[in-house]
Amino acid sequence: MPLYEYECPDCGARREVLQKLGADGKSLVCQQCSRIGMRRILSSCVSSLTKSSSACASGSLSGGGFT
Repeated sequence: MPLYEYECPDCGARREVLQKLGADGKSLVCQQCSRIGMRRILSSCVSSLTKSSSACASGSLSGGGFT
């Protein structure tokens, strides 16, 4: 199951959720303001991979991935 990052559209709080592939955040409750429905966002790791060949903030992945 993938790990998704969600953000509350009201207060901006973020949280990571382990969910089934294709699930959405419509039923997720914000832990800060109790709003129901959060939007999925690109994590910093994903967005940095699309901009360059480095992985996340450290620039490398363990297990023989990026170096």
